[in-house]
Amino acid sequence: NNLGSIYQTLGQRTRDAAKLEQSASAFRATRQVYVRRKFPRDWAMSHYNLGNTLQLLGGVTDKPEHYGEAIAAYRDALREYKRETNPRQWALAQAGLGSTLHWLSMSNADSRTLLESIAARRAALEVLTVDAAPVDWANAQNGIGMSLLNLGNLERTGKYLGDAEAAFTATLKVFSREGLPMQWAFAQNNLGDVSWNRASYGGGKAEYQKAIEFFENAKQGFTEAGYTIPIPLTDQKIDLVKKQMAKK
Repeated sequence: NNLGSIYQTLGQRTRDAAKLEQSASAFRATRQVYVRRKFPRDWAMSHYNLGNTLQLLGGVTDKPEHYGEAIAAYRDALREYKRETNPRQWALAQAGLGSTLHWLSMSNADSRTLLESIAARRAALEVLTVDAAPVDWANAQNGIGMSLLNLGNLERTGKYLGDAEAAFTATLKVFSREGLPMQWAFAQNNLGDVSWNRASYGGGKAEYQKAIEFFENAKQGFTEAGYTIPIPLTDQKIDLVKKQMAKK
């Protein structure tokens, strides 16, 4: 189990698929010892850790089958982790499940997958409160917002924008500009996407202007965080919003 964790950390830091494969193999090997009947919590932990590794592997390799395997691993962990007896581990497994379902939806374009992702993350928030686990809470809120935004794009509707906006706004309780400028910048970017979408569904010039302001905020936050990679894309968004607004 420790070996799997070491390879997982190395693979995550270096985006090395081979290290993540070694991590997955190590976690699978632990199940030869941690049988569910004798060691139920260790058995569940091995599945949870495997899910985390496979989710990372899916991101590194861009192979959705790894997300499917990760989802199965998290669901196995949840067979043993119950909210009543292991609330934090239950919530973390729900959060991991929600995250993986979101990434899977990027390849299968299935609204049901997004709805399952939202449900899993909302379940996690029953335990991961802003006071008890602020960063986990904010990450789950952000994930809910992203899934709602994508769900609206997939279904070509603006009906989820209010809930997405509320989720992204909630993250700002934790992701402050002073303390976590990069996360704050991403929240501003996401709020800009909400306003831009709302403008596209008839929200008018005021929503276009709000989108521009949010994107400008995001640029400032990325600069303050020393993370300049998203800035060119943010500039492109601003230009597109201005062009669309000029046509109204």
